[in-house]
Amino acid sequence: MRILVLQPRISYYIGGGEIVPSYQMAELSRLGNNVTLITTRPSKPSEYLKLLKKAEVKVIFSNVKSLDGLYPAGTKIPIEAWNYESIMMQLDSIETIKNIKPDVIISHYTHDHIVLDNKNIVLHLHGYPEKRIEAAGIGLKRAKEILSVSSEVKNKWRSLFPEFEYKINKVIRNGIATDFFKPVKTKKVYDLIFVGRLIKIKGLDYLIRAIGGSNLKLVIVGEGPEKKNLYSLSNKLKANVDFLGYVKFKDLPTVYSRSKIGVFPSYSREGVVTSMLEAMSCGLGIVTTDQGGMKEALKFGGGVVVKARSSSSILEGIKDVLSDYARFGRSAREVIRDHFGIEENCIKLERFYRRAML
Repeated sequence: MRILVLQPRISYYIGGGEIVPSYQMAELSRLGNNVTLITTRPSKPSEYLKLLKKAEVKVIFSNVKSLDGLYPAGTKIPIEAWNYESIMMQLDSIETIKNIKPDVIISHYTHDHIVLDNKNIVLHLHGYPEKRIEAAGIGLKRAKEILSVSSEVKNKWRSLFPEFEYKINKVIRNGIATDFFKPVKTKKVYDLIFVGRLIKIKGLDYLIRAIGGSNLKLVIVGEGPEKKNLYSLSNKLKANVDFLGYVKFKDLPTVYSRSKIGVFPSYSREGVVTSMLEAMSCGLGIVTTDQGGMKEALKFGGGVVVKARSSSSILEGIKDVLSDYARFGRSAREVIRDHFGIEENCIKLERFYRRAML
């Protein structure tokens, strides 16, 4: 199958909507598919592009330059800038797409195919908007097939766009490479770890308030516009927090394994947090909130679900999982292997993509 993925931000921006497609493209290529990615031209390619090339995914840079020079990792990128970048890349790639003659075109954001006239577009829904956005409705309409990463994401989109309920009905969970993300024998340096973008909806201020003045040691991995505020808050509350910044992909299993449990206190518009699944695959028990698709992952075990935007609830969850973190960690690893493996995920994706070819 000739699979074409359109993802303008994957060349420079690292979030769940970029990491998950990378994992999927690499595995789909290993399964024997002809996979091509079209993305914007960065000043310096992200390490995830190197992962794709190693997996023999063909990467095509459009003539549209990425936003990496204007918006580095620690800056909040306006959605309008992303949308403009996406449209320009699509327009620039029309002839390239015709030459590739893909069986299916894969989009991971409603704007990433919004100006294309192609009958075989498959849209992945990773999260959901706060309110109805008409331009998003155009993206839904232009997609032949739509899948969501969790039931929560599916239901939110259906409530916002009831006219597309008939089309928004498939859920395929994200997958993790369990042979790479696995427990590493190393000393436990931290009690808690968070990995992700440092933005408000990740709920890190509630986590820092939860551990302020305690002996609990937290490591935060990632960059984002909230970093300065979080650093100030941790100092003010005398919370024991290390900010590691960005960590290379190859080092993530070791970094996860240096902590006892993972805490992911997001409170809005999440699908399933990719770093939470990575942490579980590395044998960490989890504390997460009752928002988005996270609670769906933990229904199989591996951690506890707490109330969002509640530092007291987060602290109780931390104490619960820490009290027997080894047992929770073993359970978490089993959950990923049984329900979130990348191989099973991509076999399901292959079948779903073929529906768009009919």
